[in-house]
Amino acid sequence: MTWVEFLAGLGATYAFFWAWLQLTQDAREPKAVSTSIPFLSPILSMVYHSMGFYSHMRDLYPRLPIYTLRIPGVRLYVINSANLIPAVQKQWRTLLFPPIQARAAKTAMGASKEALDILCHDMVTDEGFVPKFIKKIYPTLSSGPALNDLNQKATQVLIDTMARFAIQGPAIVNLNEFVTEQIFYATTDGIYGPKNPMRDPDNYSAWLKYHPAIMFMMLDILPLSLFKSSIQGREHLVRSFERYNDEKGYTSGSVFIQRWMDHFQSFGLSKNDIARFHVGGLFALVANTSPTAFWMTYRVFSNPETLEDCRSEVSKAVTKKDDVYTLDSSIIKNSCPILVSTFQEVFRVHGMGNSVRVASEDYMLDNQYLIKRGGLIMIPGRVQHSDRDIWGDSWSEFNHQRFLRTQSTSTKRPNPVAFRGFGGGTSLCPGRHFATAEILLLAAMLIMRFDMHPLSGKWALPSRDKSSQAEAMEQPDEDVKVKLIPRAGGDKEWRIAFSDSAEPHITAEDERNESH
Repeated sequence: MTWVEFLAGLGATYAFFWAWLQLTQDAREPKAVSTSIPFLSPILSMVYHSMGFYSHMRDLYPRLPIYTLRIPGVRLYVINSANLIPAVQKQWRTLLFPPIQARAAKTAMGASKEALDILCHDMVTDEGFVPKFIKKIYPTLSSGPALNDLNQKATQVLIDTMARFAIQGPAIVNLNEFVTEQIFYATTDGIYGPKNPMRDPDNYSAWLKYHPAIMFMMLDILPLSLFKSSIQGREHLVRSFERYNDEKGYTSGSVFIQRWMDHFQSFGLSKNDIARFHVGGLFALVANTSPTAFWMTYRVFSNPETLEDCRSEVSKAVTKKDDVYTLDSSIIKNSCPILVSTFQEVFRVHGMGNSVRVASEDYMLDNQYLIKRGGLIMIPGRVQHSDRDIWGDSWSEFNHQRFLRTQSTSTKRPNPVAFRGFGGGTSLCPGRHFATAEILLLAAMLIMRFDMHPLSGKWALPSRDKSSQAEAMEQPDEDVKVKLIPRAGGDKEWRIAFSDSAEPHITAEDERNESH
């Protein structure tokens, strides 16, 4: 083949795919962009810009409330304007989230066809697997005695660790590694109980191999042979959870895991499939909580003003009696607005979660944009969290007081729909109350019991360019080595008191805006 023939063939191929794209793009659909190389330009740009891709596209097309990306096999409709988000979230019976869960079960967990059929059947009525799961299992993570018991068991791990470090005196730790391990073991001990399989070091190593590849596996484009190590880690975890179930370890676990097992068994899923869903559930429990806890700790201690403000608030939640210090969780959650604002600002600055829905039929979004059946609707959190029109000229700065409710009528409150910390609508994270309490209490314990100084002598914000796209929170590219120094009273006995209310500092108005 001559160069002329090659170039002619290349030109013909380009012309064919260009024509195909134009002929299959309905004029009523959102405008198709990034089409210079039909079907490939979006993928190449995603690879190049990584987690900054959607913000980059927003800046390129600021006048488009929504646009279409055509990639092989799927239409991707990306939301730029916060005004369209409620229109998406209200149509939960047409613009579905469960198919995304099914895709994860198939590609990332390796679930069987029988399990996928059960998962996908009857997604929008009260009799389906997913709706029943939401109705039966989610309440154990929302409020009341079940959540209080879960919080108590999880935070006992944190108390024990803090006591060990306080007694031994100043210690040098890698902050991300330290926080990640505390959250991982606190969460899994609380959920799985005394027979927590993740206490096995081999299982923790298998988890570290498996979870970074989940997003790439979910794309279902690359051959699984490229993820040999990750799949080996997954299968190791599956076998471990099968043993946990065979030994009925869940019977001494949390109310959540007991109801979880009862639900999966009631639908007749195989032992192997239940273990695979355990592995998927593990990702949901810890993957985003750990990096969020790291950034919360880093942001509090790296800024003297933030540390002083938060320490002043948290100190009011501590009482001392007979040399025992008690931290009141209800005060932390409901009467420490600066601590909670810092937590929310961590989500705004470091969050990179995307809410995704699948159109079950052709649908006119907001009565003006055609969403074709099978198309994916994407609400990128980073786009909303970096919108100058919403957050003002200081959008790129970390402001630990940004979310404080002021009495000033001249200060316009940001559109709450644009805050995507825990998603929104029917995909609003069911474990948000548990995760919020866990992270806030970890931060409070560290604030009151320790001082923290970077070993380098100066706090330097870690780069996040290599963050795994599998998680909804940035991860630091390098760890931060710090010195933990016990404060006065830090080496005494500490306890955490839990009230009947397990709700975090979120108002009824916030809940309505998040869920609609």
